[in-house]
Order: sequence, then C-alpha cells, then structure tokens
Amino acid sequence: MSDKGSNEVSSNDVIKQNIRLRANDLWPDFAPAEGELPPITILKEQASLLGLKLRNLIEADVETGTTDYQRFLRHTLFLVAPVLNFYRYKLLDVEHLATQMYPVTIRVSLDDPANTHSELKAENEVEFKDALRDVFASTQTKRVIENLLAQSLGAKASA
Repeated sequence: MSDKGSNEVSSNDVIKQNIRLRANDLWPDFAPAEGELPPITILKEQASLLGLKLRNLIEADVETGTTDYQRFLRHTLFLVAPVLNFYRYKLLDVEHLATQMYPVTIRVSLDDPANTHSELKAENEVEFKDALRDVFASTQTKRVIENLLAQSLGAKASA
C-alpha cells in the first residue's frame, strides 16, 4: 500500500476547485470572429501556393510582429530561395490594427523606383486579395521572382 503524502491533491479536490472557478468566471464564451479571412491566413496560403507553383525553388515565408506599441500587427511576406543559402527578399508588409482584421495597409518593398504600388489600402478581404493579385502580377514582382528562379536553377544544376 503506497503512502500518499499530504502534498498530493486528490482528483476530487481538483474537480471541486474547477467547479468553484467556473462559478466565479465572469467571462462570456468566445469563438473566433466569423466572416472574412484574416490577412495572415491569406498570406500564409499564398506563401504555400508559391512554393508549390515553383517546386520550392522559390518559396515564401510570413513573419508577424507588432508596431506602434503593439497597436498594429505587421505581417511581412518574404521570398525565399533555399538553393541560394536561403536568401530572403522582403516583398511586402501588411499592417492592420491588432484588434481588427481590416482595413489593411500594404507596403510593397520592391527596389524599382518606378514602382507604382508602394502603398495600397484594402478595406476588406476582397479588396485585399485584389491588391495582392496586382502586386504579385506586377512587372517588378515577376522580375524579382524570375531572376531568383534563374539563379536557383543555375545553382542547383552546378551542385
């Protein structure tokens, strides 16, 4: 027969404590907001699709941080070339209030001075997807990806 120490808490004590806590819980039940997809979800989905499309020679990665004393969330989309020692190219930032999903501000980081898409606004999911589609299809984005792809293929062939 094992000797239970006085420090052990019985399962009945745990159940009683949980009941007591629930009785004092003033918080309502919560569920994720429904409706529009969050910008982070859309960006991560697009990052995954780029990797599939380019056989992971060029991938994309999304990092999230905060700005303005944590008032805003900033999602940064990087192009990544694994064969080129995981070279990372910052394509764009998306910012929105931390407590809301939309509107968003999209800041494109392309190094072309003629870039006409330097800052875009999107009020909702549809506008956000349209803006991303325009940025992804732009001459500058295609130039960057195609150059990274050519270099990746060259590096892979010589390996």
